[in-house]
Amino acid sequence: MPGLLQFDPNCLMVLRRSLLTVAPLEGCALLLGDQQDSHTYQGGNIWCVRLIWPCCNTWVAGMSSFPEVSGDPDLFDSSLLSRKHRFALDPREQLQAQRFARERSWRVLGSAHSHPGGEAVPSPADHRWAVFPALMVIVAGSGNVRAWWLTGVQSDQQHEVACLGQ
Repeated sequence: MPGLLQFDPNCLMVLRRSLLTVAPLEGCALLLGDQQDSHTYQGGNIWCVRLIWPCCNTWVAGMSSFPEVSGDPDLFDSSLLSRKHRFALDPREQLQAQRFARERSWRVLGSAHSHPGGEAVPSPADHRWAVFPALMVIVAGSGNVRAWWLTGVQSDQQHEVACLGQ
């Protein structure tokens, strides 16, 4: 689990621009970088984002084996079943990003996506679609960037991660 997420110069600019340019649709990207043990940061390891890998949002209704039904109205509401409220990363882009990262002794640290009409907080759908544990960075339509460590399906199983470079 990251104690601190540090962005290299220009990464936040690239993140905001690439994710918010596609508004009102959700934009998405992968975060590439490395992990540093830190004895000076008491919150634990510092994860360094070295590169933003913008991706195409490939989400389409019915694409997963998860039915979009549950007791949560945000997951069942058919008006939310569009790229305006959902995102999916193309597996081919994920493989290319992993290869690129490995060549530099980096790794894919997590994913990022936008909430163009909302806050930079994981939605119930974000929790449902996440593979745990996961680092998720969310960019609000206002440009606010927040990072989250998700450990489970419930919203109480998330921890905000401090970000440097904002």
